[in-house]
Amino acid sequence: MKRYIPVALTTLRLLLGPTALLGALWGIPRWIYLPILIIATWSDIYDGILARRYGVATVALRRFDSSVDLIFYLFILAAAWLLCHDVLQKTWWAIAGVLATEALLILISFIRFHKYPAAHSYLAKFFGLCLLFCLMALLGFNAGSWAVYVIGVVGVATNVEIIIMQLVAETPPVDVRSIFALLRSRRAAKEKRAARKTAH
Repeated sequence: MKRYIPVALTTLRLLLGPTALLGALWGIPRWIYLPILIIATWSDIYDGILARRYGVATVALRRFDSSVDLIFYLFILAAAWLLCHDVLQKTWWAIAGVLATEALLILISFIRFHKYPAAHSYLAKFFGLCLLFCLMALLGFNAGSWAVYVIGVVGVATNVEIIIMQLVAETPPVDVRSIFALLRSRRAAKEKRAARKTAH
């Protein structure tokens, strides 16, 4: 049964997105979004940890995790549009930047590798934490434009890094720490191939 816990945690996050949107439509108290966002982030952290511990950290599971992240945050964006309409109207370009670079990232990944991206870089993890705190401020406490600006800047930077990974990687980048780690890995692989040729 333990082997199914990581999938269950990811699926939980998938269900929390529609729950948040329904809450916005029904006019639930704003504080309820705080546990929704915290539980979603908690599930995003521990599904990977437990998958590695129980030996089920497959590439397919990581891609499922990445696709669920996108679906969850699209639902959260829809909820935010209902609850924080005035703020998002003023800062639409920041959200548009994140969505545009995300779409470009997915397109490049499918063109190059015919797969959904699942880099899970350090910057992507940092973006996840930024999303947690900024969305808590926005949905839970009706924060101003600064929360959206932070999401926009960090989100675009994250997507640009992963786009570069998709362009320079020879195989689909999964669980790559950073573009610098990827470049070091490529250089090491080239040196090994060169050493083998010299040996022969």
